[in-house]
Amino acid sequence: MDTGRDAGEPSREELDRQVRAHYGNWRDQPRGLACAVVAAFCVLTTLALGVVVLLVVLAASR
Repeated sequence: MDTGRDAGEPSREELDRQVRAHYGNWRDQPRGLACAVVAAFCVLTTLALGVVVLLVVLAASR
């Protein structure tokens, strides 16, 4: 039975070690949901500020 592995290929454990050494583990990566929440907060805050500025300008021009 051929597993498709050559004698010179690294083992699964060696590949895992190389990936962890290069990328770190999941704790080192930014949290996707937290990043999305912070980005949404920034966008909504910016939009709210723009609406307030627009309302102030419109109120001042009357």
